[in-house]
Amino acid sequence: MRDLGIYFGTFAPCHVGHFEQIVRAKRENRHALVIVSGYEGDRGNTYGMSLDNRVKAMRQLLRNDENVSVIKLDETDIPRYPHGWEPWLEMLAEKISQGFDGLDFKVGKMTYYVGEEEYIDPLRNFFDEKWSGIDTRITMVDRKILGISGTSIREEPILNWDYVTRPFRRFFVQNVLVLGAPATGKSSLVQDLARRYSTSYSTEYAKEYRAAQHVAADELDVKDLHAVGIGQFENNKRNIHSPGTRKVFFADTDVMMTKIYMKMHAVGDEFHQLKSVFDYFIDLQNWSLVLVLPPRENDKSEYSATMHQMILEELELQGLKYVTHTLEGESYRDQYQEAHSLVDEILKDGKDN
Repeated sequence: MRDLGIYFGTFAPCHVGHFEQIVRAKRENRHALVIVSGYEGDRGNTYGMSLDNRVKAMRQLLRNDENVSVIKLDETDIPRYPHGWEPWLEMLAEKISQGFDGLDFKVGKMTYYVGEEEYIDPLRNFFDEKWSGIDTRITMVDRKILGISGTSIREEPILNWDYVTRPFRRFFVQNVLVLGAPATGKSSLVQDLARRYSTSYSTEYAKEYRAAQHVAADELDVKDLHAVGIGQFENNKRNIHSPGTRKVFFADTDVMMTKIYMKMHAVGDEFHQLKSVFDYFIDLQNWSLVLVLPPRENDKSEYSATMHQMILEELELQGLKYVTHTLEGESYRDQYQEAHSLVDEILKDGKDN
């Protein structure tokens, strides 16, 4: 057994092939360093996988494993590959040195696990000179063992879902938001769709909040609505990241509804006090599909009609009109079938059943 295994990469995302190499590195060495590299605006950013987010996900994947440490290598300020070898190697050496500090033994033998042949000579030449007292070995890993790559996953994440390690799956979840005025059946629709696709869903946080705080809907003040808006955001986020979420997630309302409610009921400058807060959290959300349930045919109230119109206006304001569908079915079954078909469309070839 050797002392320290080094495995580096962008991990955008970390898939099962990467994980097998991590297991190999820690089994062939007393300790393994997993170095997550990247730069601002790299290929992971398109999917919300910034370097910081990838590091967090990797640490979550490997938490409680005393034989592995995860380190970040930020390449933002150096030339892009294949240029900038020297500054990159110096940064790599610095990060590995930091890894030494956490070990309770002296490193005399190190192994680098690489997937590209062009890494072999630069690594060997640099580290043989820099750390001449350490026996350096470069091991090529077989990237074709499982026939999957990060590129294939990014191009078809739903189809390749099972190859993605769990903490990285949240970056590819197709988020579906269901909105509607009261008594439109959105909660039932969300639950039925989640059951149909064997995945998780969120509930309307405002109901939980009112029950916990013993406050009626018409008694909510600015502080209450601030808590409800952020609570709904966190509720959705928690369920998107849940181990029970598989490929698609269904949200029963979001921060936009709190903003609309605030706009309808605010007095004086109250709405403007919270608008920027709500818009901040709305901007953090990512929806693949928005389903809007219109007021039921027998609901002739001005309140429901006004709220429905405000929902459509807010969706257009937030640039979500292109993913928004109003369910026009005459019955709940018709609306469910329409929603089911729309969800199937965003999942396409990655559907389980």
